[in-house]
Amino acid sequence: MRREQFALPLIRLLIKRPRLGDAVFRFDRWGNIFGPDRFIDPYPIYERMRASGAVSFSPLYQQWAILGYEEARTILTSNSFGVESQLETFLSTRPYSKFSGHTKTLLRNVLLFTDPPKHTRLRSLVNRAFTPRQMDRLEPRVDKLAHELLADMADDTCPDVIANFAAPLPINVISDLLGVPEDRWEWVARMSGFIRDVLDPLATADPATVDATFDEITEYYSDLADQRLAEPENDLITGLVQAEEQGDRLSRDELVSFVTLLMFAGHETTTGTIGNSIVALAANPDQRALVRENPDLWPNAVEELLRFDTALHTDPRTALEDTEIGGQTIKKGQNLTIMLGAVNRDPQRFDEPNTLQLDRENPAPLSFGRGIHHCIGAALARMEMKISLRAFVEAFGDYTIDPDQIEWKQSIALRGPTRLPINRPPTVQR
Repeated sequence: MRREQFALPLIRLLIKRPRLGDAVFRFDRWGNIFGPDRFIDPYPIYERMRASGAVSFSPLYQQWAILGYEEARTILTSNSFGVESQLETFLSTRPYSKFSGHTKTLLRNVLLFTDPPKHTRLRSLVNRAFTPRQMDRLEPRVDKLAHELLADMADDTCPDVIANFAAPLPINVISDLLGVPEDRWEWVARMSGFIRDVLDPLATADPATVDATFDEITEYYSDLADQRLAEPENDLITGLVQAEEQGDRLSRDELVSFVTLLMFAGHETTTGTIGNSIVALAANPDQRALVRENPDLWPNAVEELLRFDTALHTDPRTALEDTEIGGQTIKKGQNLTIMLGAVNRDPQRFDEPNTLQLDRENPAPLSFGRGIHHCIGAALARMEMKISLRAFVEAFGDYTIDPDQIEWKQSIALRGPTRLPINRPPTVQR
């Protein structure tokens, strides 16, 4: 068994038994980075890791951590690092090694897990369907949906804004974008949650259930694609089945893989970022007041909120050749993880990095990546954040949050509240 295959089951065990984790990692330069505090507030852990340098290696974890902004940007735009071998390690580990050939094919076609030249071809075809016109079509619908969800919470003095706002908004937007009928939106939400659990290395998955669910997803979107070929509509599925470059088109498995990615990434990360932002604005009422008084600041505020507490905290890569980064030589075949949460708070790049400043000049977070794997839905996510957060702050005013009532995702890669009750101020109670 390769060392990477052994590491994943060990990490799962140590997260479940934090005292054992503290004992195992007490002599490691990073310490126990998988303790329960990671899910509540990972930033002190990142600073402890940063003490070993912007590019740091742990012999015990057999992993490089990238914590510097410039170093991360270099890696994200470099051809010397790839992602495919990370997926293959994942698929060689139980229970993922028991997935069917079809399930593995779908995962291997996901843009996030492909390197050139395959990635170049898939991205080119997808870009032809994912157009600015689609974003323009959605903007008034996002605004309408945000205000409808807020109106539904009007009589609740302590609503859970994840369940009632931050989660339903992006999944409904993604469904609308794809062209999924409204009576199937709840199904899309369930499928998104299922994909999240499958891709989470800390979760366990029953291969038979995974295979059956991916078959169900494939059947539904293949049928929808057939309908759009026969009767095109103004939606993304139509764009995907029509996308062509030099006679090349997406296969059905490739189309389903992209839709699967969009369901997961467009839902989970946007929900997490909206939730994190609502928490950050409550903890920084002066900044909330600033953006309420200066609504033209919202585009910059969105960038700063993405920098301050991003939803995606890890972005793994494998070195394809020996490469020097930040004065360190990363050897061919070695694994590394770009710690996006740490990178966005690099004191070498940002003044007062742990302070939320909605008028910060040029926040430029790396939350959506850079280079060939830059998030294809970044413009959509920014638009959803700008509209939803502005509407939320206008509706809830000087709301407060009890930090002890927040429940956080138990995930290495994803950060965000799963339950977020807020207290509406008396002046806006209805």
